[in-house]
Amino acid sequence: MIIFDAILIGIIIGSVLGTIGAGGAILAVPALIAILNFSTIAATTSSLVIVGAAAISGFIPRIKNGLVDIKLALTFSILGIAGNFLGTYLIDYIPDNVQLILFSLLMFLSAIAMWRGPIKEDEEKVKTNFIIVILISSVVGFITGLLGVGGGFLIVPALVLILKIPVKVAAGTSLLVIAINATFALLFRYQYWEIIPLTKVIALTVSAIIASYLSAPLAQKIDARLFQKIFSIFIVFIAVFVLLR
Repeated sequence: MIIFDAILIGIIIGSVLGTIGAGGAILAVPALIAILNFSTIAATTSSLVIVGAAAISGFIPRIKNGLVDIKLALTFSILGIAGNFLGTYLIDYIPDNVQLILFSLLMFLSAIAMWRGPIKEDEEKVKTNFIIVILISSVVGFITGLLGVGGGFLIVPALVLILKIPVKVAAGTSLLVIAINATFALLFRYQYWEIIPLTKVIALTVSAIIASYLSAPLAQKIDARLFQKIFSIFIVFIAVFVLLR
């Protein structure tokens, strides 16, 4: 029955990812804690496996279409290693309830970003501020290391608005950044690998990947913008639930 729950959660996460391209970890962590009874550390560590796998399945097809800037993704990820390590290091020093509060706040920010919709490209030439790039890279790395999320809602705006990357390329590049960050965070958490319930996580991850692949064509057939707004409201309810918990 528990494996069935894991598969069902994976299908829901994969369907959301395939349709709107975001929201994987935002759904995964609360579901792992509330439904599958994972501890906070087990949920955020397992989320890295799920997020990383989903991101890989997302950016590989985009590489063939030239929608991923590999050099930029590597640069962005390398700049975020310090933040990633710091976030992982602080896990043992930040109580579970504080981590869940931070995760809830992150969910609210993600919901706002989804409600606002796609980033509009600015045609004006603006000088790139690399201090801001380093800051955002570090913040994304930090939240990945501490909370087990990808941070795509921060990465895409940064690539589009600061580095002037086309939106489609930014989305593909963001997935590669997420995959790399999740891998680093998972490696930094090597001492927690033994608490990952492998059977449940594998079932969830595989079902998420399949659902993401099968639901991707729906993005062209449904009103993705409306679906994204509905999903942002859903995230707010989950965030409130996590806070109350």
